[in-house]
Amino acid sequence: MSANPQFPGFLRTSIGRKWVVAVSGLFLIGFVIIHMAGNLQMFAATPDVINRYAYFLKTNPLMLWGFRLALLTAVAAHIWAALSLARENRAAKPVNYAVAGRKSRLHVTLASVTMVISGTVILGFVIFHLLHFTAQVVDRSYQEMETVLDGKAVHDVHRMVVAGFSKPLISAFYILAMGLLFFHLRHGAASVFQTIGIRDRTLSRVIESGSWALAAILFLGFSSIPVAVLLGVWKL
Repeated sequence: MSANPQFPGFLRTSIGRKWVVAVSGLFLIGFVIIHMAGNLQMFAATPDVINRYAYFLKTNPLMLWGFRLALLTAVAAHIWAALSLARENRAAKPVNYAVAGRKSRLHVTLASVTMVISGTVILGFVIFHLLHFTAQVVDRSYQEMETVLDGKAVHDVHRMVVAGFSKPLISAFYILAMGLLFFHLRHGAASVFQTIGIRDRTLSRVIESGSWALAAILFLGFSSIPVAVLLGVWKL
């Protein structure tokens, strides 16, 4: 039997699916960082900055849709592998383990189940977020919001965001989802490095701290926008 299994066979192993979770997770982390950087242009000196950014994306459909397809593929792969591993963990029977072993196994099982729960809620939020701001079907008045940029009529993204987050329930849901994203990334980012074989104790502590810091920065960065709207930083 070959020492290097075929790729489909590799995906049937737990190690293979952990690699799928890790690689797709890294891609998604990169996307979230880029997305946050784009969103934080709300705090620029004028609304033109984020409106110009949005207009640039809209007028480059090949780049935009290429990235969206890659993102959709990564999300699908991440969900499939994560759910498959969670089912496998639940199916395992903790028989003939010492007490410490059972506690360790219980901790791993609870962590994996909680990751699935937080991931599911985040997925639901992403779907709502896309319907809300991208498809603009939750509030169709967003479609009529326009401004003039460089002599052209363009969609007023800045005004749309302010209008959207002026609704306290939507802002609360957004902040809750960012809290779950914090938890998901705090655990998931550290797990990526364990999957690829980094188990040095000192380095692991650095990675754990870095995961906390990254998750906190993303939570604060994303949440700052609805909080600023609710505090009246921007007015309609």
